[in-house]
Amino acid sequence: MRVVVKIGTSSITTSEGSINSAAVSSLCEEVALLRKLNHEVLIVTSGAVAGGVAALKLGKRPTDMPTLQALAAAGQSRLMQEYNVQLDRHQLVGE
Repeated sequence: MRVVVKIGTSSITTSEGSINSAAVSSLCEEVALLRKLNHEVLIVTSGAVAGGVAALKLGKRPTDMPTLQALAAAGQSRLMQEYNVQLDRHQLVGE
């Protein structure tokens, strides 16, 4: 069975807006369990903009599109790095 999991920004960030490693770890544990049961798991995640805001220490989220796009670009690599660290613990790969 294919399982699609949509993760919202607030589910994987701290109250300060940075990426919550414990939350991502918990999610990846659940993914590993589903994989062991032979399910195909697809994660659709938000959080790239929040990751960019936190990385650049902006304090609050800007509203203009060019800045949001730049923040998403900066935050996406940090977000994927966190997923890859957590998935690696279960011998899984994030793509």
